[in-house]
Amino acid sequence: MKALHKQQGFTLVELVVVIIILGILAVSVAPKFFSAKGFAEYGYQSDIIAKLRLIQTKAMQQTNTAYCHRVLITASQLGAPDDCDNNPSFSLAWQPSATGLVITASDNVTLSSNIAGNSFTFDSMGRPSCGTCIISVNGEQTLQIKIESEGYIHAL
Repeated sequence: MKALHKQQGFTLVELVVVIIILGILAVSVAPKFFSAKGFAEYGYQSDIIAKLRLIQTKAMQQTNTAYCHRVLITASQLGAPDDCDNNPSFSLAWQPSATGLVITASDNVTLSSNIAGNSFTFDSMGRPSCGTCIISVNGEQTLQIKIESEGYIHAL
């Protein structure tokens, strides 16, 4: 008796379908793995929220008026400025710290806000002087951070 040997393998149609599916995935999905477009904004948004909450917490703990609890926002920096007067600014020697952030130029991200003068303070109850404040992180997409008039800081 002759044993039947059944050939096993993929048909030509199955191989062509798999190649077409891999081609579609390579064109549409692969570029997202090799670029950081849109992701930098989320990192900065999280970092800004953390820094704002730290400045707010310090304002609630340090009720002595000698401490500055002002936040200054420029296109590429956010944090406690060098001077706490009516015209706050960052000096050339200003360095980011636990309460300060500098946007890396290669990330193509900028900051903006609806705050008059791009500066506000927190009072001893953690409330911002700007009422309801919105800080925008602008890049590949625009993300927003809202500081409610009661002091709650969150992402929109």
